[in-house]
Amino acid sequence: MAIVQAILALVSRLLGSILSSLFGWAVVALFGQTTSREKAWLSGLVGAAAAWPILLLGIVWPRLATLVLAFVPLPSRIPTWSIRLVWILLALAVPFALGIALAARARGVPPTIPGTGLPGGLPAGRTTPIPHSPLSRSKGMRLLGGIPITLAIAASFFIVFVTTPVRRLLSIVRRQVDVQVPLVTDARGYELVVKDVADTLTRHGFEVQAVEPPWWVTAPSKILFRFGGPSFRDYVPERLACLRGPRLEAVLYANGLAMRGSAQDTAWAHGLLVEALTAAPAYQTFDPGAQDIERQIRSVWAVFRQNPAAHVGAAALEARLDEITREIRNLPVDYEEWQIVYRQALQLDRALRGEKQMLEATVVADRLETHESTQEAHMTPESSETRALSVGTLINEIMGKVTLLAKKEIELAKVEVKADMESELAMAKGLAIAALVTVLGLNMLVVALAFALATVMPGWLAALLIGGALVVIGGILGYVSWTRRVTSPLALTRKTIREDRQWVKERLA
Repeated sequence: MAIVQAILALVSRLLGSILSSLFGWAVVALFGQTTSREKAWLSGLVGAAAAWPILLLGIVWPRLATLVLAFVPLPSRIPTWSIRLVWILLALAVPFALGIALAARARGVPPTIPGTGLPGGLPAGRTTPIPHSPLSRSKGMRLLGGIPITLAIAASFFIVFVTTPVRRLLSIVRRQVDVQVPLVTDARGYELVVKDVADTLTRHGFEVQAVEPPWWVTAPSKILFRFGGPSFRDYVPERLACLRGPRLEAVLYANGLAMRGSAQDTAWAHGLLVEALTAAPAYQTFDPGAQDIERQIRSVWAVFRQNPAAHVGAAALEARLDEITREIRNLPVDYEEWQIVYRQALQLDRALRGEKQMLEATVVADRLETHESTQEAHMTPESSETRALSVGTLINEIMGKVTLLAKKEIELAKVEVKADMESELAMAKGLAIAALVTVLGLNMLVVALAFALATVMPGWLAALLIGGALVVIGGILGYVSWTRRVTSPLALTRKTIREDRQWVKERLA
């Protein structure tokens, strides 16, 4: 038993932060932005889906599977069929629980899509609810949809669980290190991030080339893309990028960047990339609050990069950075994620003061000039047009976009009010059922008391147990229904209105 525990401890150390980042990414891909409390139990649900093969093994070898998980042998007086029945119920419960969670999120939370940038959309870095979603299917189909998603998660995590320790051991033998950099992208921004990674590494002398990734790298993504449903297809790219050079190998997943090389090279590349990708369409954190701050920082970067010379020392952008800094001060996350957004705010502050980023400034002068000229050549049409427009035209354009934003906010308010009303109605139905069950339980308790006083037959004990169970069930139903009440009406609408106001301030800077 001690040997088994030692092996499991070694595997957990070898996997390191990979599994934790995978869990965080899978929760975001399946359920969107969540609160910290929701993320905790949703992560547990995703973990149960990842462990689904163990539940299947429990059906075949119930006592052995229980021994491996609990490290305690079951007494022989417990029949094997009862243990197998428990494993069967658990194996059936996981996919249906996942389907119920997906159905609840699809019904109770307005779906969101990444902002596409005006005109014709919303400002870059924003999210806005839309009236339709890929998950807007019948309730039965949403519940059954948890089955293929469970299979996809289980297969993908099994491949990662088996191949990652082997790759780590090979790296140790080759005297190399593996570094996992949190970098959450979606399918639309993936290629842009790949280009930024390749350009940054090449500019600093790593000279990487795109190569075909091995099968054990692409297999989990292909499984999730094919069988994971629309939720994963929005986040998983069809083809993963693998960059390889004499000194470094980098693979960009949808949930992170994996690098392999010497300790010095991977540390240097890690620092270069997290600095260069601050304004890229990717998150370096997993917490919803930290990702919201990253979105705000990226929005200010988008304004600054339209005309850096004109925005150096801009009072409006500096005031916006001060607001973000106050939010960082009150951000309820651990230090690992807190220091990431803090570093990004420092980078933005450095740019607003007209200074180059510290690591980027180490590039030799000719490479730096080439990079700047490339940036000018690839400047977006919006940036070039913005410089050429007069002040009056710019104000008219901004006012037109403000009008469009107002219309979008009205549509958002309608969608959110409807969602709030449906949530309140569901709460009322749940409370009504809970009240009925509680009344029945109290009735049975009264009957049990009458039986106890009137006779000494054992029937009263059965009635007492049934009544107590009904009361407990009613209390649980009441608590669950009460937690679904709307605690902050129109929270998303008020948040997006605040973002719109900040966006207008930034454009007028």
